[in-house]
Amino acid sequence: MELLKKLAAPAFGALALSLAIFLLKSAPSSKLWKGYTTLSVPAAADEKAVNGVLSEGGCGDYIALESQEQVFFGGYESARLKYFYDKNKGYKIYYIPDSNARGAQTAARILQSRLHIDAVLGSRAAFPYVAPLVCVLVFAAFFAFAENKAVFAAASAPALFFAFCNPFYAAAAAVCLELYAFFLAQKMWRRKGWVSCAAKNPFAVLFMSAAFLLSIAAGGARPLYFLLSAACAFCLLLALFNWQIISEKKERFLPVFIRSAKRMGALSVQSVRRSAFSALGIFALFILLLLGSDLVPSSSEKGLFFPAPTEYNEGERDFPNLDDYYAVKWNALAAPYRTLNKKSSEIPAEGDKVEMVHYTKTPDGIKSQTEFVRSYDKAFRKEALAQLDLFERAPVEKLWKAQGKRFSVRYTSGGGENAGFGVAAALILAMLPSLFAALYYIFALKRGKYVS
Repeated sequence: MELLKKLAAPAFGALALSLAIFLLKSAPSSKLWKGYTTLSVPAAADEKAVNGVLSEGGCGDYIALESQEQVFFGGYESARLKYFYDKNKGYKIYYIPDSNARGAQTAARILQSRLHIDAVLGSRAAFPYVAPLVCVLVFAAFFAFAENKAVFAAASAPALFFAFCNPFYAAAAAVCLELYAFFLAQKMWRRKGWVSCAAKNPFAVLFMSAAFLLSIAAGGARPLYFLLSAACAFCLLLALFNWQIISEKKERFLPVFIRSAKRMGALSVQSVRRSAFSALGIFALFILLLLGSDLVPSSSEKGLFFPAPTEYNEGERDFPNLDDYYAVKWNALAAPYRTLNKKSSEIPAEGDKVEMVHYTKTPDGIKSQTEFVRSYDKAFRKEALAQLDLFERAPVEKLWKAQGKRFSVRYTSGGGENAGFGVAAALILAMLPSLFAALYYIFALKRGKYVS
């Protein structure tokens, strides 16, 4: 009963927390657009041949440049062309509904094998399992030098599981810092005052705090997942502690640690040197982030950058979106009723009205009467969206409609982590704790206060 109570409870807690992390997992995807798969071919490829293969492959109501209707309104039509080319305009992009995903795969195979056209299905972005693999390498390096390997492994297992369930660069960097914190604390295991000393170890606290802040930089609900993994590690350590206590009761002789946890010191020569493992791991993630983003140019095929939706930013107007489509529809409706003597705004405001003035002859003279035609409101936009389904050939606006929310567009090498300056800066800052630990060692050594 004692064994069941002391081992089963924390083991069940660890299992439940692991299940929660798994169910809440998130991962980058090679899909760029919700509801659509991209198929890209060299811009110089024969349009008729490509469209013939797409029709033959059963790609259905796909969106292509040649199927777009002309819209003579400002720069809307020319700006809309950007959706159909990669950043360097070397590849033309076709958007195929997910309902015809199998047809897209068939078309890609035919284009490659029969017509020898370099067709790219999806974004060609590599799925970043390299990020958690970096964590595994860092874990292996720390594990090889850990004094209490079972303790370090039990504490680190949930962190590695978290990295695989969230294969993002910033999340992986957070795990690297967390692993180093566990490496610093594991040597105090079960020594006199070990709980208090481990909790107050400034460097372990520094690295755990930095890891949590980095999980926030990873975005989304990852700070919650990080805390769940930390709670899971606590459950596993509790189960290991109880198991060791129960096992020792059966032993006739037990060794006693001479040095207390406090005397083990905050850092040692080995622990400072081995902080390089976490720093090198984060540096590797930083380099991989740059190679997979548009922060640096790339001439390889994997350096193709495609238009992709991102968080809505009113200031980003390089690519048109549904707001521009609504404006086009509104201006097409309002143009016949506008006076030429007054310049009108091309961007409608909520509540704008279209009215027509009628003149009638009455016994009292000619009088005017205003007739309400339409107003720019939610009902108008809903009707404009519904009209997209009536087009004989699929317009690119259907792609925008499928996203289900307002968005901006930027060039990216594929779905997944936003490889922007924010994530890059977070990774650079994540390397600072290891540098701080090294500087502390250098100054402490000069003062003769260094604990080996």
